[in-house]
Amino acid sequence: MATSNEAEKARHALRRRRRLRQVLGAVVCVLVVIGLASVISGGVRLTASLFDDTEEKEEFELRLQTLVSLDPEPFDSLESANRARLLDAAIWSVIQQNSDSLDTYERDEVGAMYLPTLDIDRAVASLYGPDFHFNYETFTDNGLTFQYVPEKNAYLLPITSVNGNYSPRVMRIRREGSTKRVTVGYLDLYGSGEIVFDPTKLEPAKYMDYIFTRSGDAYYLTAITESEMKAESQTGSVSSGGAQAPVAPQDQVMDNVASALPESVAPAQSGSASESTTTDPASAPAE
Repeated sequence: MATSNEAEKARHALRRRRRLRQVLGAVVCVLVVIGLASVISGGVRLTASLFDDTEEKEEFELRLQTLVSLDPEPFDSLESANRARLLDAAIWSVIQQNSDSLDTYERDEVGAMYLPTLDIDRAVASLYGPDFHFNYETFTDNGLTFQYVPEKNAYLLPITSVNGNYSPRVMRIRREGSTKRVTVGYLDLYGSGEIVFDPTKLEPAKYMDYIFTRSGDAYYLTAITESEMKAESQTGSVSSGGAQAPVAPQDQVMDNVASALPESVAPAQSGSASESTTTDPASAPAE
């Protein structure tokens, strides 16, 4: 009888050990599946992050905003570009970046703002590279005169403005050796004759390729060329260098610049700027 009881206990103990092993095996399998799922999910996220260039596109859009708005003509090198247009874009880039502190800049007796060339130098170096420089002098671009004041090492900015045509949307970035070919779509916010407050609903009116060349640890603009990407339909007139319709970023800039100027004196300053015109539209040569 005792032997029978001991045998029964042994069978029960064996069954318990088997069930325990089965439970442990199931737990291990679940953990393995969870681990594999985590590894696969992490790998997918890592791969996606490696190929996601959204942040880089946004950085290029910010760097090119004022230049694209002025619709520059294509050029093979900075030396062959319209220097006045390049300098014009750099000036408005400074204004845009400092839109919250424009009241700290010196102004003349009618409220026109002096923009120090030191600030312009930084904007020029940021987009065109530290080795590109301008010989600062009075110049005209888009029908506006930017008067250089040597004793202040500053430009006296015009009160009025001809705003640019376009806002940039970076479509793709291709690496070609030591260069990056940035394909930019030109969004015409006013091409339909109505103000468009949501640019994501717009299709580009045209495309241009902006060539950035590596210098040190950064890439700087060195050329603008026609793009192989073409617009499916023209939503507005495509100019080759003139500015016709307003674009929101520069509208805001000019509102800030003119905010301190009484309306009664604006025409007088405009006339003063016209009298100071002494140079050709492309008269801002690089050193």
